[in-house]
Amino acid sequence: MELTDKNYETIIKNNNKPVWIDFYSPSCGPCQMLGAFVEEKLRLYAEERGVQVVKCNVSVNPKLATAFKIDSVPFTIAVMPDEKLKFPEIGMRDEGYYYKVIDKLAGKRGFFSRIFG
Repeated sequence: MELTDKNYETIIKNNNKPVWIDFYSPSCGPCQMLGAFVEEKLRLYAEERGVQVVKCNVSVNPKLATAFKIDSVPFTIAVMPDEKLKFPEIGMRDEGYYYKVIDKLAGKRGFFSRIFG
C-alpha cells in the first residue's frame, strides 16, 4: 500500500496496529532493492503478525517527507497506534534486521528473530 500526503490520516492516525513505513525515491538504487524485498517477502510476514507495511514516495509526498524529516532514502520507521515512532533507520540493512523489527512491533518472537537473534 502506498502512503500519501492525502491518505496519512486514514492509514496512520485511524489505525489500531503498528505501521512500518518505507520512505523511498524511484531514482534510488538501494530503495529499489529494499522495495522489492518489502513487496516480495516482508509485507506478508508483517501482515501475518498484525503489522501494516506501507511505502511512501518522498518525491511526490513532500508534506510527509518534511513531517518525518527525511533527508536521505531509503528511510524506514514504525508508527505505533499511539503515534510514537520506533526503529528509525537510514539506509538499507540485511533482511534479518527487518524481520526482527516486525517481530518487535508485533510483540512476538518470530521465526526470523529466532534464526537471526
